Amino acid sequence: MSTKCKFCNSTSYGLGCSKSPHKHHEHTGVDEKHCVFCNSSSYGLGCSNSPTKKHQHGSGGNKCVYCGSTSTGLGCSNSPHKNHEK
Repeated sequence: MSTKCKFCNSTSYGLGCSKSPHKHHEHTGVDEKHCVFCNSSSYGLGCSNSPTKKHQHGSGGNKCVYCGSTSTGLGCSNSPHKNHEK
């Protein structure tokens, strides 16, 4: 499935989005199994396309977009707010 940046409608990943507040392309339509910045299935640190260098997955599932856990509330070490977000 081909997804596009939610800010500029490009199919590119990484830096270069002139309309994004953080200058990184951030894709919409990405499922909960893939990162919105690089399309990887990884969690945590290691996303070279993310402004925080952490993978952030698409929403819509029952797992945290930052760590993949099914937990809720506080406790997510990958989230900038330390909350699990779905």
